Amino acid sequence: MKPRKTFQNLSKEKQERITRIAIEEFGNKGFDGASINAMVGRMEIAKGSIFQYFGDKKGLFLFVFNRSVDLVKGYLRTVRDQSSDENLATRLNKTLSAGIAFIKNHPLLYRLYMKVLFEPKAPFRDEILISLRHHSTEYLKSLLENALIKKELNKNIDLNQAAFVLDAIMDRFLSAHTIKHLDSGLGIYDAPLETTEIWIAEITKMICTGIAKSDFSEKNQSELIKEPYILILAAVDEELSGLIQNISHPDQSIIGKRNIISGTVGNVHVKLLASGPGIVNTAQALTAMIESAQPRLIVQTGCAGAFRQSGLKIGDIGIATQEIDIHTGLESSSESCVADELPFALIKTTKNKSEEVKNRYPINDDLVNHAYQILQSDKISLNFQIKKGVFITVSTITTTNKRADALLKKFNPCMEQMEGAAAAHIAIIYNIPFIEIRSASNFVGKRDTDLWDLDLAFKNASDAVYKFIQEVKLDKLNY
Repeated sequence: MKPRKTFQNLSKEKQERITRIAIEEFGNKGFDGASINAMVGRMEIAKGSIFQYFGDKKGLFLFVFNRSVDLVKGYLRTVRDQSSDENLATRLNKTLSAGIAFIKNHPLLYRLYMKVLFEPKAPFRDEILISLRHHSTEYLKSLLENALIKKELNKNIDLNQAAFVLDAIMDRFLSAHTIKHLDSGLGIYDAPLETTEIWIAEITKMICTGIAKSDFSEKNQSELIKEPYILILAAVDEELSGLIQNISHPDQSIIGKRNIISGTVGNVHVKLLASGPGIVNTAQALTAMIESAQPRLIVQTGCAGAFRQSGLKIGDIGIATQEIDIHTGLESSSESCVADELPFALIKTTKNKSEEVKNRYPINDDLVNHAYQILQSDKISLNFQIKKGVFITVSTITTTNKRADALLKKFNPCMEQMEGAAAAHIAIIYNIPFIEIRSASNFVGKRDTDLWDLDLAFKNASDAVYKFIQEVKLDKLNY
């Protein structure tokens, strides 16, 4: 139902206030328990205005309910349009994720739907629910029709029946996320985002592969559904060996000509990727990985050279606050031979289109501070100190104290390594959160390999990343 012109002539601010308060009242008390008197007091309007704007209480209720339905349709249109080239499993996964996002962003609107579902006295209840279910099944049927064209479905399947089953499963899952007694004690109710995404991935896999024994191999099943995961990236296998020993259910695959180890840390899905040293290897391997299945977070790790002046010692942990590609820029005429800044941008950040990136890559402060707090917590007994600071990425490894001093003066870094800027660059392009956690294996400057401790750096970096993955709360951070 559309409101009358008297409502449409109000200022946008006043329309939003009236709508918000009506949603709160109906969502909390249902149609029958909602009070016009209580609403108009908070709306700062006369009681008669409600009747001028909407005709009666039913008109107001239908207006706010239809508004919530329009928002839901908008979420689904976005999923449908942006996932048209993806397989059915991925599209169903994204549909459920959109449902969870709607509940999180509009909890009162979803509560309003639940009130209608369980309140017999809601006006036009049958018509409303029939319309909603019809829209939902038609949406799901459109996904199935597309999958049938792509030959993803059994050609003998009844699309109407399949859409009905999908709608029933997905609606029950969303309801269980918001109503405790509907989750059967399985931990779906009000679960954190990581747990919810695992549930979504498993439900979607079950829908697409079935529960009876079939001809699908485990490999086919893993390819059919792309579960949400955290990508842990290092240059060489040795830097990931400690993590590989500690993940559950490890499985190996090949993506982009690179070996991938998949598994879980607690209830978090992870994939481990050894890219090869340097920025070219890193950019190629990371791009192939993302194009195969986009991770929720990229964690760059491994060993690095520490600048003595930073206070870091061998085995200590550094967390990057910024990544700098020191070899991208204008040739310098100074004696230090450290490149000057480019006169143009390489990319612009996805979050802020006006923020140009030349050779300095920003890293999210909230994520850095979150990682620092996890590693500094009293709960851990990791045998190293942790420092936040600037990292520099080099293509030519520093081998003299004179060069190390020049880099320190120019950039004030705490660590030097060969891959971080490339990973940060790709992460910005794909709008994926990125963090870099490394351990010092040596000091930057004159090379004396007798003083290096690669094994300690490999172990401490793996321990730090393992601890971070166990406790990171991505859904509580501001990206």
